[in-house]
Amino acid sequence: MNRRDWMGWIVGGLSLPGSTWAQSAEPVRLGVDGLLQDTGLAGRWKAAMGRDLGLAANWVREPSGTILRQLESGELPIGLFLSHPLADRLEQQGLIHDRHTLARTQVLLVGPASDPAGVRGEHDVVRALHQILAGQAAGACRWLPAPKDSALAGLSDTLTSTLGAQHLPARAASSASAGTSLPPYQWLTMADWQKMSRAERQARKVLVDQDPRLWLTCQVARSFKTPHPAGKLLVKWLQGPLGKQAVTASGSVWQKPQG
Repeated sequence: MNRRDWMGWIVGGLSLPGSTWAQSAEPVRLGVDGLLQDTGLAGRWKAAMGRDLGLAANWVREPSGTILRQLESGELPIGLFLSHPLADRLEQQGLIHDRHTLARTQVLLVGPASDPAGVRGEHDVVRALHQILAGQAAGACRWLPAPKDSALAGLSDTLTSTLGAQHLPARAASSASAGTSLPPYQWLTMADWQKMSRAERQARKVLVDQDPRLWLTCQVARSFKTPHPAGKLLVKWLQGPLGKQAVTASGSVWQKPQG
């Protein structure tokens, strides 16, 4: 389907006499992960939606875990979130549907340039994480957990699920521990890394970045509990040529999904 045919289908669907969307002037509440806004992807989508669909939307910024729980409860009819283990559970339970992957961005395991945990050269991210947490337990370094409900916290939970409970940190190392003068080991998105100052990057090293598990995907899904008449059309539009064009804009840290 070319762009003209695609837009004809969308506009035709919106303007059908008596269509559900035509009868509703209520803006759709759209949950959006902050990374999508901070990297400009949500802004490009928002501008294109307004221009090409005339679609009014209230963009609700929340962490991905919060968006998914609000989709589960019906507080949000549709959400743009980053890959998170909660999404799989909700889809299996039939609480979200029309779930699609729209884009992906890289995650980096970053630590102090001196690498006191001895991770450099390790290509398996789970083994690297095990070394870091063991180093923290010995007081040699710090591990900084990702913010609660973030997609990075979800990624960390997935990767550490095979480790013993004694290796799972509930919080950052105590300030009394050795190594606290050094930058912590932590997950960073590519966008986080790029916005750091030169001095901040010089004090750190990207230690693992090639493990195929180190990716976050941007996904969209709708709630079963509160369907909105514009929801299905919006999901289709995001998967179409104009939605994809926003993903691959020049300078973007986002890529098209694989497959």
